[in-house]
Amino acid sequence: MSLLTNALGMGRNMAEARMTETVTIGRFEPDTDPVTLDPIRVLVEERYSGKARVKYPSAAVSDRSEPSQVVAEQDVMLSIPTGSPAAFEGDEVRVDASTVDPSLVGRTYGIKGRPQAGQTTSHRYPLKELS
Repeated sequence: MSLLTNALGMGRNMAEARMTETVTIGRFEPDTDPVTLDPIRVLVEERYSGKARVKYPSAAVSDRSEPSQVVAEQDVMLSIPTGSPAAFEGDEVRVDASTVDPSLVGRTYGIKGRPQAGQTTSHRYPLKELS
């Protein structure tokens, strides 16, 4: 094994140790709760379910204009273990549990693009917050 391979392995282990959320990634469709009749999102195609890390790298919020409204956006990143099945732009991410921040549970995000690739310690996807 090379020094690089050993360093990447150690980095990946450390990255996974910081993955404190459990997420479900896939394609969701709108539906109605049969009891409350509230609108809900139902998973129809799962791509990944397991440990992850949701991170807001900065508290900075940027404003952008949409037709007839101003939208505030923050950068959000999702890290999942290297070697996990691929997620695609437009897939949704639902946070099912968190051992460090209960306010993340129930939030949903959309994947905005492809993850970083190459000599990385995890797959890091850019996200947009949906709810």
